[in-house]
This record gives sequence, structure tokens and C-alpha cells, in this order.
Amino acid sequence: MPEFSLAALMVAFAAAAQPFALLVPAVPFVVALSLALTLYALRALYRWRAVPSGAWLVVDLRGPITEVARTAPRWQRWIGRTPPPSVSELRRVLRVAARDQSLSGVLVRFGEAEFGWATAQSLRDELLRLRAAKVRTVAWLPFGGSNKELLVATACEELYATPPSTLGPLGISLGSHFFRSALDRLGIEVEVLSRREFKSAAESFVRDGFSEPNRVQTEALADALHHALVRAIVDGRRVSEEAARSFIDKSPARAREAVDAGILDAALYEDELLVKLRRDGDATPFARLVEFDRYVAARARRPRALRRRRRVAIVEVRGPITTEAPGQGASRVADVAHVSAALRAAAASPAVGAVVLYVDSPGGSALASDLIAREVERLRDKKPVIAYFANVAASGGYYVAALADRIVAQPTSITGSIGVVAMRFVLGAAAAKIGISHESVRRGARAELFSPYRAWTDDERAALDRTIDEVYDDFVSIVAKGRKRPTSEIEPLARGRVYAASDALSVGLVDELGDLARAVTIAAERASLDPELDPVRIVPSRSDLPPIEPPKGPARAMIATALFDELAPWRALAHTIEREPVLLLDPSLVGSIQ
Repeated sequence: MPEFSLAALMVAFAAAAQPFALLVPAVPFVVALSLALTLYALRALYRWRAVPSGAWLVVDLRGPITEVARTAPRWQRWIGRTPPPSVSELRRVLRVAARDQSLSGVLVRFGEAEFGWATAQSLRDELLRLRAAKVRTVAWLPFGGSNKELLVATACEELYATPPSTLGPLGISLGSHFFRSALDRLGIEVEVLSRREFKSAAESFVRDGFSEPNRVQTEALADALHHALVRAIVDGRRVSEEAARSFIDKSPARAREAVDAGILDAALYEDELLVKLRRDGDATPFARLVEFDRYVAARARRPRALRRRRRVAIVEVRGPITTEAPGQGASRVADVAHVSAALRAAAASPAVGAVVLYVDSPGGSALASDLIAREVERLRDKKPVIAYFANVAASGGYYVAALADRIVAQPTSITGSIGVVAMRFVLGAAAAKIGISHESVRRGARAELFSPYRAWTDDERAALDRTIDEVYDDFVSIVAKGRKRPTSEIEPLARGRVYAASDALSVGLVDELGDLARAVTIAAERASLDPELDPVRIVPSRSDLPPIEPPKGPARAMIATALFDELAPWRALAHTIEREPVLLLDPSLVGSIQ
């Protein structure tokens, strides 16, 4: 046997292994490619099995429905709790569904849903877009429906309900409770300062019925909402206006009566509906359904951007506008610190090219409204700002948006109420009735300006009147500046008057009627952005808050609407008592709109 040196043996081994060594760097690539192809095949199989051909996409309208997509906190996602559905998420998914040839159509199933009139109109707009894309749309009302359910459901091509259900589009009733006589019996005096005659936020406490200006504006609002309901039935069900009005006037109606009136296509139980929706030739006895969440996971999962792109941001002003956030567990409010922080973050972010200011607020603190409006103006100097009015954007809700580049609103949005109110209860006589007396030592002529035990003097009332006049004039001036019109033209439109957005458009307080998607499109176009990119919602954390401190001590006027349970949505304004005038829409009016 020949002998080989160690060096020669190593050279021979290296030469023999060289062809295999060339393959070593490619091993990770081959493994990764194989894994990727396997995962792709599994995902394709899942997508195919999750959405079988001919299935119906089910959209459940139940629970609280918002317009802006909301993200659940991580701990809620851990326990499987998802955020309430949103119109923006629905819009994104329905875009995918409109192009999905494997679907038979979209079934909209109505439950115990909670949404306002403007949100209802936005839902209707999305279904109309789907219908215009030649997608078969079916509305299913197993428990019947009232005004807002019919407004949405009539956007669908077909409409069904169960035989024992009742449809009750009863029309519009806007009412208020009046406490004047009850307060008189208790010995409680109410002092109110308001600007102007249409500003009705305190009327419930000083009258036993509508004032004539309040009746005029309430009737106009009822007319606008009723007209929207009638037109939805006329356009959606292809019936005459006379027939639509007659059906409303004769409601509630059982499902079979609604069929005879042309409002429903048929009265069917669920199993009968599934048989009717079954595609011809299917082997299964019933139509196959795919739930919304499953469809999103299979076909409409939000794609991840490969690179960061500038887009439209949404900053929300939702709920009563306050100078500071209430304690833990209180109602959601639009406090000046958080809203201002969001606006400043949008201005500073290079990823934000334009902003949509989403307003769903009845107003609140005059001071907070002005501070937010100032931040909107500063932001507008850097980037386009488009205001969108949701269900309510009135009084302070209008103030914060007045300086936006453009205002978009749904026809049924409630807006206007450009006026000021201050109110307080004088409890001296009521306290005396139950044996409570009050005595104080005073230093300063107006030290007891906000004492609940005595009425204002003529001098005090005159001083407060001057303050209220100044706040009102500031409000009108801000609106005139934003509308680019002289105050002499704006003031007659103000005076505290409430408008449906369809009427506000005709007097120039709104620029365009449309939904949130339209506002986003306008913002994107003005900033030369891609309107198809989903907008981002800016929610600053507490560490991002700017150093804005609310004023301490008594201010110029106060409001006490939070004393009654039916005004619970406005209890978050309690901390503004004894601080400042408020820009607030009549709470009882908003609460009565169904």
C-alpha cells in the first residue's frame, strides 16, 4: 500500500470535497425557498377552504358601530375581545369583496346595533357602492327594524325579515323635558345667560315648553331627518314618495304588511332565507356563509407596507369638549390636552401629509374649544386639514373645526348652534325649606359671584353679560374667518341656531355633503397622497401630552346640566362648573333623536 504524507492526504480530501463545498452556501436559500413555497401553498389552501366558492359574506351590524377603526388594548386582544366594528374597516373589506368573483354576494344581518344618523348614512353609502359594483346585496332583519335600520337596509338590493317581526320606521320625534314648574316647587331659581335666541341648551330649566325660535329650529331638523328617511325608502325600494310616507305613517307594520307595501321582498325564516340564497347547482341544501372575521383573515388581511409612505391621519374630537380629562371610569371626552397633543403630533410627523379632523361632539367648554381651534389653525398652516362632521358637530364641536380648509358632513349630521350659554342654580330658598341656612364673610365686591345661595346682582349680571357677549363675538369671528366671509354675513346664520348638515350646506356653513371616505380623499388629493392608503388614527399617549394646564379657580360663568340623570352623557362637563361659559348643544334634543 502506498504511503501518503499528511499534507498530501489533506490536499486529496479537499479536492474530492470541492464540488460539494460549492453547494453549502446555497443550502439556507434552498431551505428558505422550500419553506416559503410550503407556507404559500398552505395559505392558498386555507384561503380556498375558508371561503368556499359561492359563499355569502356575512356583515353583522350589532353593538356600537363607529366610523373610525379602533384598536383594542393588547390585554383585550389576549382574552379574545375585539373592538366594535367600524365603517372604515367595513369599507376596506367590502372593496376586496367587490372584486371577489368566488362570492355570491353580501348578506347584511341586523341585530341590536347602536349608531347615530350620520353613521347610518355612512353605512348606507358603503352598501350603495357595493350595489353599484353589481354585487348582490341582501339585508336580513330577523328582529325587524326602526328608522335607522331601514335607512341602512334599503341600500341593499333585496330586503327580508322574519314573518313575526315588526318594522317600525315611525318617523321623527324630537322632544325635551322641561323642569321649570318642578324647580319652582322646590324653590330653586335658575339664572341663564345665552347668546342668541336659538341657543336652547338651558331652556329645559327656565321654561315649560319650546320657545318659538327653538320650535322653528327643531322643526327644521325633524324635517331634514324625515326627508332622509323617506328618500332612502323611495330610492332603495323603488316606491313612490307617497307610498313611503304612507308606510311610515301607518307603522309599525308586521313583516307581511311590509311585503304588501313593497318595502320587503319576502317574509322568511332563516332556514328559508338560506334556501333562497343557495346557488343553483350547489349540492348543499343551504347557502354557505362566511363570517366577516373569517373572510378578513382569509382574503382581506391588512397588508404590511414594505416602506413607510406619507398618508392621511385622523385626529378625533369625540364627546364633550373639556379643559381636562375626568377621573378614571368617566365618560369619554375630548379634553384639550389630548386633542392638542394629537394635532401637534400630526404636524410634526413626516409620515403625515394631511389630516382629517373627525368631529362627533355636542360642544362643551368655550376655553377648550378655542385652544383646540388654535391648534387646528397652526396645523393648517403646515398641512391640509379637512373637517368631517359625524353624528353631531355643533356649538363647540363646530368651533374646533371652523378653521379647517374644508368641512365635509353627512346630510343628517347635526351642526351649527353657534352661540354661548351659561347657567347656574340658585339654591338658597330650597335650602331654607329644609332648614339649611348659609352665612359667609366676604372680602371683594364679587367674591360670591358664583355662590349658589343668592341671585346675581344687577352689577354682576352686567359684568357676566359683557363676558358672554365677548365669547359670542369671538365665536362668530372664528367662523367668519374660517368661512372667509364677513361677520355681518355669519352672525345672522349663527344666533345659536341648530342645522341639519343638508341645511347648513345651503347657507355655507358646510362645504360638501359626504362620508369620511370623501373627507379622506379630499385631504389626500390636496397633499398629493395616495387616497387608497388607509388613514392612520393618531392617539397620543399620556407621555406625549403638551404642558397645557387648565385654569384654576372660578371663571366667568358655569353650567349645571349634570344634575339630571337623563343628561348623563354630559356629566363629563361637571369639572367646568364655576369655570367658564360653554358652547353646548341642547343635550335633551340630541338624546331624543332616534
